[in-house]
Amino acid sequence: MCRPSLLLLVLLLVLPSTSSAIQLHWSTGADTLAFSSATRCTLAVVADASEGRLPTEWRLLWVADSLSVQFVAMDSLAACLLDQAQVSRIEGPATPADSAANLTKAYLCSDAGNPATIAWQTLDLPAGGQGKLKAVALDPNDPDSSQVLESNEVTYNGGVDGDYSPVILHASSVHQSLRLEVTAVGSGLNSVSSMGIAALDSTWTLPLAVTARGNASMTGVASVAAILPACMATVTSVGGSVSAGPLVADAEPPLEPESCELTFAENLLPPPDSLSHHTVAIQPKDLAWARGFVDSVSNRFALHLFYIRHSLYVIADDVNERSIGHTWTTDLNTWGLSPADTAALTARAGKFDELHVWAPTIVNRGPTFHMFYTGVRQENGRNNQRIGVATSTDLNTWTPEDDVVLTSPDVLWATKNPPAPFDGQQLRDPFVMADPVHPGKWLMYFVALDSLTSNKMAVGVATSSDLRHWSALSKPFSSTERRTSLGLTTDVESPHVFRRKGRWWMPYTVNQVRVFFETSASSDPTDTVAVNWTDPVQLFDVAEGPLPELRWWHSTEYLMMQPNVEYLAAWRDSTDGNVDIKGIFATSVPTDSFALSCPAVSGVHDLPERPEHVGMSISSRRWGAPEMMVHLELPSPTSVRLAVHDVAGRRLRLLLAGDLPTGVTEILWDGRDDQGSHVPSGIYFARLTYASGARVSKIVMVR
Repeated sequence: MCRPSLLLLVLLLVLPSTSSAIQLHWSTGADTLAFSSATRCTLAVVADASEGRLPTEWRLLWVADSLSVQFVAMDSLAACLLDQAQVSRIEGPATPADSAANLTKAYLCSDAGNPATIAWQTLDLPAGGQGKLKAVALDPNDPDSSQVLESNEVTYNGGVDGDYSPVILHASSVHQSLRLEVTAVGSGLNSVSSMGIAALDSTWTLPLAVTARGNASMTGVASVAAILPACMATVTSVGGSVSAGPLVADAEPPLEPESCELTFAENLLPPPDSLSHHTVAIQPKDLAWARGFVDSVSNRFALHLFYIRHSLYVIADDVNERSIGHTWTTDLNTWGLSPADTAALTARAGKFDELHVWAPTIVNRGPTFHMFYTGVRQENGRNNQRIGVATSTDLNTWTPEDDVVLTSPDVLWATKNPPAPFDGQQLRDPFVMADPVHPGKWLMYFVALDSLTSNKMAVGVATSSDLRHWSALSKPFSSTERRTSLGLTTDVESPHVFRRKGRWWMPYTVNQVRVFFETSASSDPTDTVAVNWTDPVQLFDVAEGPLPELRWWHSTEYLMMQPNVEYLAAWRDSTDGNVDIKGIFATSVPTDSFALSCPAVSGVHDLPERPEHVGMSISSRRWGAPEMMVHLELPSPTSVRLAVHDVAGRRLRLLLAGDLPTGVTEILWDGRDDQGSHVPSGIYFARLTYASGARVSKIVMVR
């Protein structure tokens, strides 16, 4: 039986090569070798005489009737003192992909001052064994092309039949839309039966559909909405041989919000006649965000919004909240999926989510998004809540799994058979995030009835290493059961956790009325000790100006659009029934407080509270002229800086940096950038900064 394997040779202390071909022969100069007893022999890898240089890296492929072929390294010091390249070190498989591919690395060294023309590899071959070998390498003149160099074949004891294993020498990807295209360059790719991508640690894999194939190159595609980390392209032969090549991580396209002067509303149906004072028929309730590409042609990268669909029409409770809706936005001003997808995920007859689907939360591991959600099913006359999961690679089509991932019986402190008025087991509202303390692990926050505190709802947390098997901590966050300004706390819902200003923040909804939050200075967000969390603070009572709509907020979600550009989104339980989005800005008060506002420009971050005693306005100098006048009003002499930014926050023109007197000052912007070029028609922003704050005003430039 023939046994294939691979050996990767890497030259060290040798200059880069421009060779176009390589040759193999045994140390005798012949292409064949014969022996009857176990033999140590030497193989030479030689550059063509016309080129005179070896590639800096190649693969030595072999097929043999035994796996006992051994590759031998010389003493590292002795090898490096010779004038011809010798193997000085051999390393075994370094990754799971290397192990699957039988990949060994051999490093060569020499003392020669010129690029190597020949390299020597010592092998220990078994008595009576048979085999064949050849070397393959990328064309060093064009390593990113599909030009592959292949040497002649050498044999020992007559050689053997059988194909060489396929090998990837170079892999690359194009991922600028939902379509992921991966190209592998190598040798023997005609024999490949499947192609895919895989995590460096083999924790996930994704098959690719092969669209083009040749011996030296093949291409595979898949619909992948997620930004991919560094990973591996893999090919597998009919016989099961695997080869892998590294792929660099994707660069995440920027998300550039224009403002948060909007809410999302699903307007597919008019409100019922009995509720004509409402503006919508569907209230979005709990929501979740995910970042990902939109389709295969537009190159759009967006924020995807998923939400519970609660109908205001008079229908039975058991036929309401039976689907998760989906839409997306690139700027927080417009929604690209219109009408919204009203069936991203739906209740399923006979499954754990037969009656309702609630409270989505979404994370991705590699190319796959995981939506955790609450499913409700009636059993023995009671509606039991459990947490399950659905998966997707394109954020459009979701596949729910039948097995649940967390139930009340799984949680030591949770009430298993709650009394009235609770209708069944209470376990809902998951929020999942990567564990910041233990890399590779995940955290799931949820709410359940605390059996130790007279059946009051509390926030709990579970941990997992694979997103399927979860272990709940033995105690809940008892701090979430404390009395608030609303009185006794009986219900807490929709928890989520994020890091801000050196603290962990945990907002949640209390008694189905208002959003409260706690903060902790602990380094570990799973610290359940109550004294390590502040008393609950009502979001409406933030120190820097409560907004009236916060009285109606429920089920907040934190969102970071760009570094230091932070938002809170929530479902507004009012006649609008919308998703509100508000920017979070730096505050001048203690850390357990927010300042909520709508930013006037993306990219101009962390604006302090705008002082009322400074004024700024914009006017056209004359209609149709590409010139704008900035009017500044200062109550006292002030050192200021005035600049014009585009909608992405990039500074285009510095108009002023210096001291201004008390009163009104007018500054002309002639519509040019710092390089003197006219800016095109569009939206721009003037930003005035001074010691105690900043002002931002919109400029509409029409040419």
